[in-house]
Amino acid sequence: MPPTAHHFTPVYPLHEPQQSFRSKQYAPPRKRKRQQDPNDDDESDDSDLHTDPVQPSVTSRNVNDPYRVAGWPENMPLPGFSFPHAPAVKRRNRQPVSNNLQTELAALKPPLYVPPPGEQDTTSSLRRHHLGVLTTILHTSLLKHDFVRAGRAWGMILRTNILGRPLDVRTHGRWGIGAEILMRKFSPQNDFHEQSDHASTISDEGFEAAKDYYERLILQYPFQKTNPNAISSLTFYPAMFGLCIYEIQQKCNRALERMRNSSLEADQSDSESEQTRNQESKNIAAIKRSELDSAAGLAARMDELMLSPPFDTYPPLLQLRSSVALWLADLYETAANPDDDGDENKERASLERSRAKRCIERMKAAGVTVPEPILNGLG
Repeated sequence: MPPTAHHFTPVYPLHEPQQSFRSKQYAPPRKRKRQQDPNDDDESDDSDLHTDPVQPSVTSRNVNDPYRVAGWPENMPLPGFSFPHAPAVKRRNRQPVSNNLQTELAALKPPLYVPPPGEQDTTSSLRRHHLGVLTTILHTSLLKHDFVRAGRAWGMILRTNILGRPLDVRTHGRWGIGAEILMRKFSPQNDFHEQSDHASTISDEGFEAAKDYYERLILQYPFQKTNPNAISSLTFYPAMFGLCIYEIQQKCNRALERMRNSSLEADQSDSESEQTRNQESKNIAAIKRSELDSAAGLAARMDELMLSPPFDTYPPLLQLRSSVALWLADLYETAANPDDDGDENKERASLERSRAKRCIERMKAAGVTVPEPILNGLG
């Protein structure tokens, strides 16, 4: 028997025929039929007809019900005047973190919990006590002029770590103490019982060690614009230049003293003659020329440094450079070689004085008070 039409009829309902764009555009909007609730009022807003198909519809009465918002049953009386703005039952405080958990968090690397100062590890407390003992030994040795023992204490302080970090040599003025120890350590007068006029004499090894120390600090802690108030090379340069000035003057004074001692011995043996006086004047002139050459080399180094900021406007460097300029002007006028041209020496002296004036003007522009000796040196 051949198949009839009912054999090809699908068992599921067919989809509605698709409408064209024009028919969809001009078709009337379809609204979902809303179920009637006996509790609802007959009059309702048109907005209730357009509900979200995903979320269930909620009546305005249920949403705005204060009992429902506060979570309070309707069959119970209200708790008080402040309802529903205050909780009826106070919440219990959270239990504090146990000590074992705090210890575990503090032991992590990096630690997630930092204990209070009273609960810190005893190891750091012992290290701080050790640092205090070393600092006491250091200052006691300095008061007794025992610079060898002070140097040993200083080295132990530098090798001390607090909480895994080494000490910063710039804090509490330690960098200046280190330079003083290096200068005095190589001096032959280290015994604090000796009280002589040469107790302040510094050996050449001490000067070289201190200058090398400052050079290392300058390289290790350069000036940074992000932290301009920190102790950096801007602080170390004036200290090093001041040490160089002290070295030049001490060498000149020691040479003059040796020459005077030799002349006194010659006077005791032989009578003073014209030839002896001429030789003494020549020796003094040679010493002064050596001082002039050393001071000129120092001034050239300072000028090279002060070409770039922030060194060109730093008041301590300006004050130091003006003092060196006045010192050089006096040396050009009094300690110049007699074989040289006198006009050239006067010109150099005038150039140094004008440089000192420029430094003073920069200091005044920065609001720094100029010392009286510098103003008196300009005349």
